[in-house]
Amino acid sequence: MLFNKLLNSKWTSLEKENGWYHYQVLNIFKKDKNIELYAICKKEIRIKLSINDLKNKKKWIPGWKDILD
Repeated sequence: MLFNKLLNSKWTSLEKENGWYHYQVLNIFKKDKNIELYAICKKEIRIKLSINDLKNKKKWIPGWKDILD
């Protein structure tokens, strides 16, 4: 996964993260291979995770998708 394409990319969590599904990449930490995302509906909610976690299609999917509870 290219770091340049990750910045500002949009993602949907298949399970709620801090109460939200839709996130956008805010920061990329290349050295640690981590990223910081923020919740679209509440921008002060931020999460950090490894790029490998983001690649896990059982946890995250690219784009903003509808998730049915």
